[in-house]
Amino acid sequence: MLNGGRPGAIVNTSSFVAEAASVGTSVYAASKAALDSMIRALALEVGAAGIRINNVAPGLIRTPINAGIDEKTIAAFTAHAALKRVGDPADVGDVAAWLCSEDARFVTGQTILVDGGVAIPGVR
Repeated sequence: MLNGGRPGAIVNTSSFVAEAASVGTSVYAASKAALDSMIRALALEVGAAGIRINNVAPGLIRTPINAGIDEKTIAAFTAHAALKRVGDPADVGDVAAWLCSEDARFVTGQTILVDGGVAIPGVR
């Protein structure tokens, strides 16, 4: 984009674990937190060229990679989520599409949680 002189939008996939890590996710959580931090710096570096860069940070989404999660774990997760459900791929895709659209033309350097409210801080 920079070499071609074209403005545009970049959307990366982060994870809610950067905000709400759990046991066994230390390396993954650190990598996603680094991504969240990196896009803020990149937004400053490429913004003048009209390039916007953001992240979506999904929570538990019904995808093949999560198909093996047992119902007890899913129930515990959804009980903790503000919206009380597992997400669908469209929940994340709609946010990513919005970030690429002109409707989000003044949004850059942001990580948007698409997690049904799981990472909302506080004791529950």
